[in-house]
Amino acid sequence: MDEGRQQGVITDWGPRSSFGYARSGDERAFLHIGNFIRRGKWPEEADRVSFVWGKDPQGRPCAQEIVLLSRGSVLSWAHFVVLAALLVVPALAVPKLGDWLSPWWLGLCVAINSSLVTLNLWLDKRYAISSRYRIPEATLHLFELMGGWPGSYLAQRFYRHKISKKSYQVIFWMIVAIHQLFALDLILGGFFARGLEQLGAGQV
Repeated sequence: MDEGRQQGVITDWGPRSSFGYARSGDERAFLHIGNFIRRGKWPEEADRVSFVWGKDPQGRPCAQEIVLLSRGSVLSWAHFVVLAALLVVPALAVPKLGDWLSPWWLGLCVAINSSLVTLNLWLDKRYAISSRYRIPEATLHLFELMGGWPGSYLAQRFYRHKISKKSYQVIFWMIVAIHQLFALDLILGGFFARGLEQLGAGQV
């Protein structure tokens, strides 16, 4: 990196907007499309940029000589490691389902809902760029709750979509936590495990 240049990640940039903000360490830099010297495409949230500090005509600090560094997915091998770790407890809980639900049906449910949420995240990003109809977030979260959260986790990072929206991330990780707690309960033979046993025995 050239002397005096800093790197940051775009945290706020609306579809086809001409300005936004980037986070560089503890600092928040104002970005304007007219200050990009090399970009290749329209900036989006989660893109990496490098810049030098300057001032706008009103004397306010802003980023200048901005270069767009990342142009594609932010998906990396580390994300697959995190996902694998998150799948350990649910995988251990699968045998505990017994006769109540076939592992094959469970796997099919996860695959279908992961595919559906991936498709809808892709569509939602395309619609956002073109300022068209948006996919309701409740729809995306429903697919995640129904077992599609692994696909959503990877798709968010592959498409660089929703990963900077805090309200979406809060609900997404709550859904992941629900699946983890449910799986842990099954492993430990807790409340839900006993309920499934009674359901399977026809006592409920």
